[in-house]
This record gives sequence, C-alpha cells and structure tokens, in this order.
Amino acid sequence: MAKLHPVESKGVMTVALNHLVPQKDALELEPAEMWSLMGGLEGVQRMRENARILVALASYVERWNFDEGIIIAERMRRDGLQLRRAVTQIMLATFFGRQQMRIPFYLHEVASSYYLMRQRLLVLYETNHAGLYSRLAEAL
Repeated sequence: MAKLHPVESKGVMTVALNHLVPQKDALELEPAEMWSLMGGLEGVQRMRENARILVALASYVERWNFDEGIIIAERMRRDGLQLRRAVTQIMLATFFGRQQMRIPFYLHEVASSYYLMRQRLLVLYETNHAGLYSRLAEAL
C-alpha cells in the first residue's frame, strides 16, 4: 500500500460517474475540466502505475477467499487492461498531436476503469479483511 501514488480521488470519481451514470447534464463536463480533475498527464500516469498495485492487492485476497478473490482480481485485470490502453492512447495523442479529439473519451475510460478498480478492491477488503480495510481506504 505504501507504493501507491496519490491520485485525485474526488476528481476521478467525478469524471468516472459522469461517464458511468448518464444524466441530462453529462455534457457540461468539459475536456479541460476533466483533465484538471484527474491531475493532467501526471495523474493519468499515476493511475496506470497504481492499477498494477491494485490488482496485486486483489490477488492477495485469494489467500483467504479464493473464489471471490480470483473473480474480483480477474475483473480488475480487465479494467486495468482498458485503463492501460486508454493511457497509451492519451500519451500518443499528447506527444504526437494526433487524435486530440479522442482524448476526452480516453479520459473517461481511464477514470471509469480506475474508479471501478478502486471500488471493487475496497468492497473485497471490506467483506474479507476488515482489519486491512481502513488502511487501504486511507491509502486510496
């Protein structure tokens, strides 16, 4: 847990829920605001690095609850794959100046994937290892 990089959790949640929970004012969140809420390119890269740690923490639960741990870890691996792909596309678009119009869609994918991974992990620890849950929640 000490290896986790700080992430703008509230900003990520705002962008993720804007994507995951459709509402009539969903288009009011501008790309520049999303970028800012997520901490810019540095924040997106931190989420990519944290995603690997989150999957490892989920895999750790397999030691005491194999069935639930393996299912949640696999879901998180798939979320992590989507997150890494979106981050790669953001980096390519940023550095090469191509497909700039797609960056907001990739930002939604990064935020949504990270948010789901975080929530899945918190629920997994809350139900399986209450002793570590509070430390994990604080770290995330």
